[in-house]
Formats: sequence, structure tokens, C-alpha cells
Amino acid sequence: MTTPRRSFVTLVVLWVLVLASAVIAIVQTSSFGQASAGREAMARVRAYWAARGGVEAQIARLETSTQAGEADDAFVAIEDMDESAEGELESASYEVLHSEKVGDRPGPVDAHSKININRMTFDDLMTLPFMSENIADSILDWVDSDEDPNVLGAELGFYQGLPFPYEPRNGQIRSMQELELVADVDPWYVRGEDWNLNGILDANENDGDASFPNDNADGVLDAGWSEIVTADSVDGGLGQSGKERLNLVEASEGDIASRTNVTADQAKVILDYVSLVSEAKMGDFLRRTLQQLSAQLGGGGGGGGGGGGGQPRVAALTDEQLTALLGECIITRDSTAPPEPGKLNINTCDSRIFQYLPSVDSALADSIIAERDARRQGFVSFAELRSIPGMTAARLAALYEIIEVRSNVFVVTSRGRDATTGIEVEITASIDRSTLPARLTSIVIR
Repeated sequence: MTTPRRSFVTLVVLWVLVLASAVIAIVQTSSFGQASAGREAMARVRAYWAARGGVEAQIARLETSTQAGEADDAFVAIEDMDESAEGELESASYEVLHSEKVGDRPGPVDAHSKININRMTFDDLMTLPFMSENIADSILDWVDSDEDPNVLGAELGFYQGLPFPYEPRNGQIRSMQELELVADVDPWYVRGEDWNLNGILDANENDGDASFPNDNADGVLDAGWSEIVTADSVDGGLGQSGKERLNLVEASEGDIASRTNVTADQAKVILDYVSLVSEAKMGDFLRRTLQQLSAQLGGGGGGGGGGGGGQPRVAALTDEQLTALLGECIITRDSTAPPEPGKLNINTCDSRIFQYLPSVDSALADSIIAERDARRQGFVSFAELRSIPGMTAARLAALYEIIEVRSNVFVVTSRGRDATTGIEVEITASIDRSTLPARLTSIVIR
């Protein structure tokens, strides 16, 4: 016969067993969750380093082509980067790609294939979709260094009067995200469907109204202004030989002659012009001959075998000499000044980009594109643009202020993928090769 005491002990034991089972279940569940979270964390780490590996592969290819020089092919750098757009690592892989009108394409985006927002005039800005006069004036006010607003623009007083005040840059815009801080600029204008600004048509950007952002689900990335303009590109950089450019302000006649293969007389005119004309620009060597520049300095310019005042006639630069002068030299009077905004690369830009440069008429734009497309290796030197039908010295010099044939900055979007879980990590980075080693000027991890 069971006593009350034994029944109580049995009940206690049963409750202990139940509680122990519950504790074990909780511990097992927690351990499983922690293990799962640990595996997911490790997967994300592998995916991250795979994505970073893709970025580093792009940097390595870019530095190699830069050091080797690009005197024979305008596309060698970007083609080298395209070749390393995919890779396998242990338990992970990476892919570098971007979206174009015809679909996704492997490789980076050339930042110089777009117009630098910091170089745009009021007339240029007014060609952008959704642009208004007040926004254009405000963008120019944001970039200029003074506090005097344009007619419809905005300076410090406007921004300080906002509910959450901030100060305008009064300097170069550094990113497309910063452009959204300018008065009356709507993020939709800047981003379009590319809400994360990664340059890729993501699934949520091609599903209509099913998820944010709203899009037209046409399979084509409409990236708003970010499809047309950039803030990443920088001017200058290394020469086409891969060497640091020769600053004509500090160079000797011997330096100029050895670097560009000009004669002693030609080197003297170049050096005298840069030394004596405070506003001298590289484009001046396109606009005028050395004889004309010499005459401007009072060094002659007469016809026949000699110049006025008994000065000998200075030979015009050959195509090879002009190519070397433009590709290997620079005029910089303030070494501490920030880099100039990048120019548009005529080799990599879309043919439709000229509609946003009203200073280039449609006939000239068509001629430039036709000549470019006829060259398998593109325009290797800016001097080669002289062969375009109807090109004049004045037109060429004007184009030199906005167009280049070589790029310094490339934007890489690299997706790393863990082989076991399929977890992905994406990195978008801007690579600047204007100096070596190349620098990451921005990086975003998603």
C-alpha cells in the first residue's frame, strides 16, 4: 500500500523530470539557435571577404595596367579589370558587375563615363530631368566658396533656418548622397530606381509596386541623375606612361625635352610661355602653335624662314610631341590645391551623354562618336581628336576643358557569396589611381 509520503516523493520526482526535460529542451533550442547564428555569422564573414577579394582583385589589375602604361589602347585598364570580374575563394565566390540599358555587365563602372557635377554650368544643369532654375542655382551655390546666393539659389542662411539646420559645403560635392542635401533636391531625382546607388538593378527595383522603391518593372535600371552625373571622378593623375606627370611650372628645358621629345627651341617656348603667362593652360598648346605663343611673348612670329625681330621660326609640335605633352605634362601652380573634378572620358561615355553638354552641338557630338567608334582602340591621345572632320583649334581647346581620353576613378560593386548558405555581402567602392598605390576613396558595405 502506497503511503502519502511515497506518493509525494514520486510527484516531486516527476516534476523534476519534467522541469529537467524543459530545461534541456530550452538549452538545446538556445544552443541550436546560437550555433545557427554562429554559422550565419561565419557565412557572412566568408561572403564579406569574398566581396573584398573582388575589390582587391580590381585594384591589382588597375595598378598593373597603370604601371605598364596605356599608350596603345584606351580600353586596356577597364578590359583588364573586366577579366577579374569573377573569382572563386575557399567556400565562397565573388562577382563584380553593373547594370546597363542592355542588362547586367561584368566589371566596374568608369566614373569618367559620366559628367562630374562639380564641372557643370547652369546651362548644363538645366538639361537634367526634373531640373528647375532654383535647384540649378542652389547646386552652384553649394559648390562655390562665397555666401552670395544666386537669384534663385540658397546659401548658409537658408540651411540654418531649416528645422534641422546644417551648413552647405561651399566646395566640391563629394558624393551623390551629398547632392541630396542641396535645397529642393528630391532623392528620387538623384537615385531614380537605384535606391541604394549600387549601379545594379536589384530585385526590389524591378518588381513594380510590390516593394520599395516603386519602379516600372521593365527590366531596365533608371538611375535618375546618378546615371548621368558623378562626384567621384578626378582630373590629372599619372601620365599615360604610368609615371608622375611633369609639372611645367617647375620643369627645366631639359626635363621637357626628354619627356616629350621636343627640340631645345620648342622646349624653350613652352617653358617661357608657362613661366610668363600666369593663366597658362595645357589647352593653350591646342589653341595656338608654338610660333603664335612665341609671338605673344614678343619672341617673333613673322613669316618666312625667321620670326619678327630676327627671331628664328619655331617648328609646330608634331602629333607625337603634342601627344606626349598632353599625356605626360601638367600645369599646377598650387600643389596644395585639391584635385580638379574629373573630365568626361570620350572613350567610355554613352553617346547620349552629349545631350547634357549644350556647349557641344549635335553635329560635333555625332562626328566625335563616329570617329571614336571607327577606332578599335579608341582615342589614345587627345591630340587624335584633331582628325575629326570640322574640328578647329578653338573647338579642340574648348573640348579639352571638359573631355579626356583616360580615366582615374572606377566604381566597383562586388558581391561575395558564401557557397554553403548562399548568404551574400555587397561592397561598392570607388578606386582612384591618380596616385599609386591606388586608393579607396569611398566604400559602402551592404
